[in-house]
Amino acid sequence: MAADPILVLQLHRMGDLILTFPLLMRLRQLWPHNPLWVVAEPIFFEQLMPLAPDAVFFPSSHCKALAQRSYAAAINLSSSPVAAQTMAALDSPLKLGPVANGTGLHIQGFWQLYRAALTQNNHANAFHWADLHLLDLLPNPNLASVGHARPAAAGTRRVGLVLGASEAAKRPDAGFWARLALRLVAADLTPVFLGGKGEQQLGQEVVQRTGLAQANMCGKLALREVAALMGTLDLCVTPDTGPMHLADFLGVPVLNLSMGPVHARETGPSAPGQWVLRAAMSCVGCWQCNRGRLFCKQAFLPAPVARIVTEIHQNLANPGTPAIAAARGLALYRTGRDALGLHTLNRVSATPEVSCRPLLEDVWQAAFLYLYDAAQEPLLRQRLARLRTAHPRLAQSLAERMARLCALCSDHLKQRSPLPEDFWRRQPGIVRLFTGHLHMFLQNAGFSDQGWRMAVQRLAALAPLFANPA
Repeated sequence: MAADPILVLQLHRMGDLILTFPLLMRLRQLWPHNPLWVVAEPIFFEQLMPLAPDAVFFPSSHCKALAQRSYAAAINLSSSPVAAQTMAALDSPLKLGPVANGTGLHIQGFWQLYRAALTQNNHANAFHWADLHLLDLLPNPNLASVGHARPAAAGTRRVGLVLGASEAAKRPDAGFWARLALRLVAADLTPVFLGGKGEQQLGQEVVQRTGLAQANMCGKLALREVAALMGTLDLCVTPDTGPMHLADFLGVPVLNLSMGPVHARETGPSAPGQWVLRAAMSCVGCWQCNRGRLFCKQAFLPAPVARIVTEIHQNLANPGTPAIAAARGLALYRTGRDALGLHTLNRVSATPEVSCRPLLEDVWQAAFLYLYDAAQEPLLRQRLARLRTAHPRLAQSLAERMARLCALCSDHLKQRSPLPEDFWRRQPGIVRLFTGHLHMFLQNAGFSDQGWRMAVQRLAALAPLFANPA
C-alpha cells in the first residue's frame, strides 16, 4: 500500500516559494518514502520545477480534490482562505499553519503562530522565515543537522545586477544601477542586468545611461534560463526579491542591498557566507516606513557600493585579502549559522554596532527558544546578561515591563475580562514582539481558561529570568 503524501500549501510569490525549498528538503529527509506534494501558483512553479527538490506541484484549482484525501502531514504556509479551508477538510495526524474552523482561523504549531504574530510587529524578530518553516518539525529548536551549502564564485568576473523588486521602495533607481555598472566596468568586472518582463523598461533606461546594451538580459530569459545564467556569475548584487532567493538557493554568492520595508534577518539570503548591506540605522528592518522619506534607501550611493562589490569580489577570489572597509552610513554583514543551526547576521564593518537592537533581537529569539524548549534556558540567561552589560538601563526597563505584564495578565485572568483589541500595540516597543505573540496566542485559544493559564505560565517562567539572568 502506497504511503500517504506530505502536503505543503504555498500560494504566495516566487521568493516565498523558493524559501520553502529548505522545508521540502527537510520533509524528504524525515519522510523518505512518502510522496511530496506542493500547492503553488503555476506562474512560479512551472519555471522552478527543474530546480526544486523532488516534489509534485499542483495549482490551487486542485485544492478541492486534494482536500478529500489523507496525508502523513500537511503544512500551510499561505494566508489564502482556500488553503485554510483545504487544511480543515483534509485528514492528517499533523497539521501546521492556518486551518479554517467554524469561527475563523486556528493556527497550529508554536512557530507557525509565532510567525503569524509578526504581521506589523516584527521589529525585534531575529528568526529567518526559512528557519521558521522547519522548527515545528523538531522536538527541540536545533537545525544543525539540516546542513547549508556555502556559495562559490564561478571565476568569470561576471557580476549580476538584479534591477527590480516587488516595490520601488525596495530597489535602487536606474541612475544608481547605471553608475554602479560603469564603476564595475572600470574595475574590469562584467555587469549583467537581470530582471523579468516587469523590469524591461528599467533595463532599457540603464542601457541608455551606460551604453551597455549587451549586458541587458531583462525580460529576455525564462526563469530557468536566468537560473542557468546565475551559475556563471561570481557575485549577484540584488535587492530583497525572488531572484535573490533563487541565487542564494543555487549557491551563487550574493550581496543583498537591503533597503526599504524589508528585514534581512527574516528574508535576506539564508545560506552561510552571503553578504548583506544595509543602512546603519536602528529603524532598518521595518515592513512599513513611518518616516517622511526612505532614509535607509538614500544611504546607498553608487561609489561606496561599487567599492564594496569589488572588494567582495577580491575576497571571493582570495579569501586572505584584507577586511572590507566600511562605507559611511552603511553597515556590511555576513550571514552565518549559530550552534543551533539558526540563521545569523554578523556585522563585519570596521565601525562597531552602537544600536541596542541586535542584542534585543537576540534576547527575544532566546526567549522564544526557551518557551519552546526549556533546555535553552542557559542561552537566554547568557543573552540577557550580555544585554545587561552593554545596556543596563534597557535591561532594567525590560525586566520591569515583563513584571507589569505578569500583573496585568493575572488581573485579566482573575476577572475573566477580554483584552482590548489594541492591547499588544499599546505596549512599549521593547516588549511588543512578545505581547503581539501573547495576544495572538490568546485569540488562537479563544481566550479560554486554559489559554489564559498557559499565557500566565509563560510570563511567570520568563519574568524571573529577565529580572535576574545570573
